[in-house]
Amino acid sequence: MLAISDKLFHESIASCQIIGSTKLPQLGTNPTQRKTSIVRIEDQHWKGRKLLKPVLEQLAHNHDAALARLEAFLAIPSISTDPNHTTDIRRAADWLGKTLPQMGLQTRIHTTKGHPILVAKSHGNDVLNPNAPHVLFYGHYDVQPPDPLDQWTTPPFEPAIRNNAIYARGASDDKGQLCTILESLRAWKVTHGKFPVHVTCLIEGEEECGSEQLPTFINSHREELASDIAITSDTTMWDIQTIAITYGLRGVVYFDVQLHNATRDLHSGVYGGALANPATILTGVLGGLFDNKHRVTIPGFYDDVLPVTDEEHRRWLTLNFDETSEYFDPIGIKVPFGEDGYSTLERRWARPACDINGLYGGYGGEGAKTVIPSFAGAKVSFRTAPNQVADKIAHHFTSWLTNHDTHGCQWEIKQFGSCDPIVLPTDSAYITAARRACKVTSGREPALVREGATLPIVIDFKKTLGVDTLLIGFGLSDDCIHAPNEKLNLDCFNLGCRTHAALLGELATFNGPMGQASARTLQTK
Repeated sequence: MLAISDKLFHESIASCQIIGSTKLPQLGTNPTQRKTSIVRIEDQHWKGRKLLKPVLEQLAHNHDAALARLEAFLAIPSISTDPNHTTDIRRAADWLGKTLPQMGLQTRIHTTKGHPILVAKSHGNDVLNPNAPHVLFYGHYDVQPPDPLDQWTTPPFEPAIRNNAIYARGASDDKGQLCTILESLRAWKVTHGKFPVHVTCLIEGEEECGSEQLPTFINSHREELASDIAITSDTTMWDIQTIAITYGLRGVVYFDVQLHNATRDLHSGVYGGALANPATILTGVLGGLFDNKHRVTIPGFYDDVLPVTDEEHRRWLTLNFDETSEYFDPIGIKVPFGEDGYSTLERRWARPACDINGLYGGYGGEGAKTVIPSFAGAKVSFRTAPNQVADKIAHHFTSWLTNHDTHGCQWEIKQFGSCDPIVLPTDSAYITAARRACKVTSGREPALVREGATLPIVIDFKKTLGVDTLLIGFGLSDDCIHAPNEKLNLDCFNLGCRTHAALLGELATFNGPMGQASARTLQTK
């Protein structure tokens, strides 16, 4: 796979012609004062890509060393949700605290009320192009618990290579993908003595338990984290040959709702039929959430939803998504279901959704117990579409609930956090650069996709730092993240290292001073 990719890269270099003008942000050392300039890249054989070739050769030459570093990282059981592994969390932070300075990055391990957060930065003059953008790389060093242990073929913290993949907890989520970024930075530094862009790495140890400390940390370290664009690898490829760039995410609003009536559970033979049963009333209310076209009935729910553009429709059709074999069959689903008039991809990526995540109350054990529960509850989540606002959805939902006649039962409504959706313009300079990098290393156009899930860090970066985030992942859908036998395909690992290296080369050509219209002149060692 590596040799094939090398051939594709050299063919891309030989045929490279970049002409015309591209709208790019003004870049430099002060990310808070950006304007727009027009950059014309006139060199037929772009120097940034000429500098990339030896970087890719360096990555190929040092593949075994990179894999050894990844194995050492994966061997640390840095489980953030288990207090028994607090020492291991610190070991993982310390491993990074030693590794990042070896790459030429000034590194600080910040103590928080939770697990440590690392910030590593390039030196001010340690950049090939001083006017290149400042790139913020994000990743996490914590992992999920490995249970159930008896379902692992090999121990979860003893990395094993088989079937052209490395198996260990954290291989795909996110240690392996984080290392694709770090190895690309290392290769640029080793090859040319400097980084191609200004670099900041933000690496946390609480992603798997909610990133509780991160929003406060970002807010209090805005100057230290100031940047032009953020990049993370914690997502998947479209398929094993096609890189995916995720440009849109849905948001989330989450509730725990309860209905209370009597002060205690009651005997159904004594009280049944004489008062309102909270479980009956609650399920009746929630049963009215949807109409016969599977649309949410809450007034105002769809008011702000952005429609999918014609261009997106056309692009998604070219993905040749087989919903039966690729999406439903692996999970045993025979009948698609959802809002009428929309495809499965639209329902997943661009339409809002409401789900009852769980119901509780009364007796649920074995056998019979004839009670009327004193209360009943449900967990309810909303996945919001671009342009919907979490606070408005929360208001619409609570108003809808409380407008029902509950026959004397009282509501207790708790909201457990929210995150707004986001969608980036696919013609932005950064996505255009990422598309070029993906094509150079994989030999094909990347898939531009949205994702139905939510990544709060993307919203935190946008709201607090004012930067967009490129989501370019190298996992596969069968990597078994959060499950036994988690893995990362080695071809995907290599492709990730190479693509991040190519993207760095692309970003290094971005022009800085306003009004200049020439290709970047990069310094060499």
